[in-house]
This record gives sequence, C-alpha cells and structure tokens, in this order.
Amino acid sequence: MNIKDLELFIAVAKLGSFSKAAQSLNTRRALVSRRIADLEKQLGAPLFTRTTRVMTLTASGKRYLAQITPLVHQLNHAGDVFKHRHDDVQGRLTVGLQPFVDKLIDRHIAHFIHTYPQVQLEIMIVPGHHQDIKRLNLDCMINTGDVSNDNISKQKLMTFERKMYASSVYLEKSSVIETIDDLHYHSLLGYRSAEGILEHQWQFQHAQISANYKVICSDYNSLYHFCLGGAGITLLPKIIAVDAVENQQLVNVLPELSAGFTDINILYPKDNRLSAVAKVFTEHLTETVKLA
Repeated sequence: MNIKDLELFIAVAKLGSFSKAAQSLNTRRALVSRRIADLEKQLGAPLFTRTTRVMTLTASGKRYLAQITPLVHQLNHAGDVFKHRHDDVQGRLTVGLQPFVDKLIDRHIAHFIHTYPQVQLEIMIVPGHHQDIKRLNLDCMINTGDVSNDNISKQKLMTFERKMYASSVYLEKSSVIETIDDLHYHSLLGYRSAEGILEHQWQFQHAQISANYKVICSDYNSLYHFCLGGAGITLLPKIIAVDAVENQQLVNVLPELSAGFTDINILYPKDNRLSAVAKVFTEHLTETVKLA
C-alpha cells in the first residue's frame, strides 16, 4: 500500500467513477480499477458498491475515507515545514575560498543558494591564510592543509589525494620517466602554501625525491595552468586533474605513486560564535559533500 493508491481511492470516492478519477489523475481507467481492487484485497473488505451507472462507498469505504483523507493531506504537505524553515534562514554571509577550492565545492554552494533563497552570499577568493578571516571580516573560510592556531576552529569538509601530472605536450618533448629517480632530469613545478610552506621533498608511499623547482606557485589554479601549458611536472589534487586526464591534456605520471591526502577545512574564529546563517551554511555544506 502506498500513498498513490490512497490518492486513487480518494479520487474515485469523490468523483464516483473509475473513468473520471483516471482522467483527473492523468492515468488509465484500467490501472485505477486494478489498484482499487488490490487495495480492497489488502484491506479484506469492499470499498465500493458497483452498479452499471454509479459507484457508491460501502460503510467500510466511508469509514476508511474519513480516516485516510487527513493523513494523505498531511503526508503531501509534510515537506512544507522544511520550506518554511529554509525561508526563515536569511541574512548576509561572507565566505572566503582558496583558489581552486571553488572548483571542488561550487555545485554544493549552488545547492545551498537554491535551498536558502533568502541568504545573500558573498564569495571572496583569498590566498588561504587564516589571518584573512579577521582581516577581511569573513564569516568563515574554506582552505586546505593544517592550521596551527589556537584562535581558529576547523571542521573537515573533504579530503583529496595528490598525484603527479604533466601535459602530453611536455612528455612528448622530454626524456622517458620510468622511475622516481628520472624526475631529477625534469622540470618540476612547486606549490607554496598561504602559510609560506614549500615542500622541498616530494614524499611518496615508499620513496622520496628532493625537488629542485623551475616554477613555484602560491595557488593550485596557477600550478594547474602552468602544468597544462607544458611547463613541467607537478603534484596536483587528483580531483581537479581528472577532466584534463580524460581529455588527454594531462597524464598521470607514475600512477602507482601517491603523494598522500590533504584535508579541505571550513575555518572560523573561536572567539566569535558563528552567526545563524553561517552555522546553517557549514552544516549544509558538510552534509551535501558527505552525500555526494
């Protein structure tokens, strides 16, 4: 038994005809007749008295109609409570996004905007240093890596894996890469975090190599585009390289190697309680990312 069967029953009871009920619900008369017969079988009692001209409710049918009509109405409008709750969430929200992070969560932010239409959202692309929160008066910031500051709270949003990539154009013009030691003869591109940290060694599961960089970038967007343009080999989040790999613009170099995993966190100051809208934003993003 499902709500559609109950809606069919209510329509037949109201209109007094299988044909009229089928027409009102844009379905077939035979389907309505069969579903009502199945419903009567499940209940163990006839709901209608059938004649050649009219259908009338039996005594059992009248009692059943009185019981289920308000229940079906409540079920059909149960989602309104969420609509009203969403409409109640309103205000201004300023969020800082580290470059490239926007590409990972843009659809989740779009879902938030659709779900909470009364919220005015301002997105600021920031380097990713935790001091940007106070300097730019952000409600929260989404960035990568660890934050060692007692005044900052963080909540993990997602995790990404880094692997080695190079453009097919670069690899065609360069020497063959068969082992990690071959990287010494190649142009390497490095990433310096907003905290000023630069990896002087590339650490993999069971091997490492000293990195003598030709280019150092302070954000993954630039790193991605330099790599795509053929400047050399770099470590990129797998999640932002996947489309270029599918299009054969980038190649996963030594694909058996992984440079480990990095968290993307939502940061906010401990001394300032999250506003109601910022709290809803944080909870919404965490849940939608989890379900993706």
